[in-house]
Amino acid sequence: MSARGGKKRQKAMSKSQRANVTFPVGRMHRYLKIGTHRLRIGVGSPVYMAAVIEYLTAEVLELAGNAARDNRKGRITPRHILLAVANDEELHLLLKNVTIASGGVLPKIHPELLAKKKGGKFVVGNNVPLNVPYKKPIATKPISPHKKPSPSTDPASSGLRIKKPTSPPPAKGGKAKGKTKDSPTSTSTAGTGVTILSEKKLFLGQKLMVVQGDITNITADALVHPTNSSIAMMGDVGQALEKRGGKEFMQEVLDLRSSHGNLEATTAALCVGHNFPAKWVIHVNGPAANEVDATEKLDKTVKSCLTLADQKNLKSLAIPAIGSGRAGFPKQQAAQTILKAISNYFVNVMSSSLKQIYFVLFDHESIGIYTTELAKLDS
Repeated sequence: MSARGGKKRQKAMSKSQRANVTFPVGRMHRYLKIGTHRLRIGVGSPVYMAAVIEYLTAEVLELAGNAARDNRKGRITPRHILLAVANDEELHLLLKNVTIASGGVLPKIHPELLAKKKGGKFVVGNNVPLNVPYKKPIATKPISPHKKPSPSTDPASSGLRIKKPTSPPPAKGGKAKGKTKDSPTSTSTAGTGVTILSEKKLFLGQKLMVVQGDITNITADALVHPTNSSIAMMGDVGQALEKRGGKEFMQEVLDLRSSHGNLEATTAALCVGHNFPAKWVIHVNGPAANEVDATEKLDKTVKSCLTLADQKNLKSLAIPAIGSGRAGFPKQQAAQTILKAISNYFVNVMSSSLKQIYFVLFDHESIGIYTTELAKLDS
C-alpha cells in the first residue's frame, strides 16, 4: 500500500525552538549529564538553565552597550563589560570572584592617599580629620565686616559666581535700612543670600559643592526643578522659580507643557530660564517614597537630569534636595542615593561636559547630612 495517503511528516523542531529560547537546550542537557552523571535530570532542567543564562547574558550585554554608548564607542569591549557588572549591585554580587581580562579597574582613590598633612594631623577636604567622623552641620554665624572670609567660605576661591548687591552699604554710625536681624543665609556673602559650605573633587575633576541659599540666586548653567507629570510649580523650589521668573518664565513653562505633554516618571525636560542667573531650568518628575522601587527610580531621576545637561553641553548644575520634601524620602536616604547616582554617572560617562554641581540647601539638618555624606563619598 502506498504511503502517499499516510500522515504527513512534521518538520523537525529543536528543543530550543519548543522552549522559545535562543540558547541551546540540548547542549545544556549534555553538560548537565556530564557534570551530574550520578543524578537523574528532568526534562525541564536544561530548559530552565538555558533561560537563566540567556537572561543574564542579555542583561550584561544591555548594560555594556549602554556603557559603550555613553563613552561614544560603537563596539563593546571588556572595559565596558566590567563597568556594566561593577555598577550593578546584583551582577557585582554574582560575579564578585570573576576577573574580566583587559577590563581595567574602577577609578577610585582612597581619601587617605589624597589627605594633606597639616599641623601633625592628616586632614581631608574641609579640614575634617580622618579619625574623627563629621556629625555636626557647619555653623553659619555672621562674619564681621572687618574680618576677611576664610578660603572655604569665600565664593571667589570656589569658582561660584554670585551677583553683587546693588544697595550701597550703610553709612558709618548709622543703621541699615530694611531688615534689622542678620539672616543665617546671608553669611560670608555680604547680603547675597548664598553661602558655600563644603566642596569635594571627584577623580575625573568634577566638583560637588554644598551651598546654602536661594536656588534662584545660583549662577549655574541650569537649575533643577522637582515637579510632577503636569510640570506644576509646586513646593518651595517651584514657588521660588515662579516668583522670580515672572510671566516670561511661566509662559516658557506653558509652552513646554503644550509641546512636551505629560512628563513621565523619572524623566526630565528643559526650558529657558528668565530673570535667573541660570540660563536653563530642568524640570524632573521624581518618585514618591511609597512607590515600588522608589530608590531605583530616584537614581534614574538624577541620571536623567545629568544626561539632559550633557546633551546641552552644560558645565554647571544646581540641584535642590530632591526627594526629601513632598516626596517623603528620609533625608539621609535621599542624599545617599543622589550622591551615589552622580558618582556612578561620572564613572560611566568619561566625557561628561559637567564640571560643577551645586547642592542648594536651606535647613541645617539637610546641610549636615549632605556635608557628612559628601565627605564619605569615594573620590
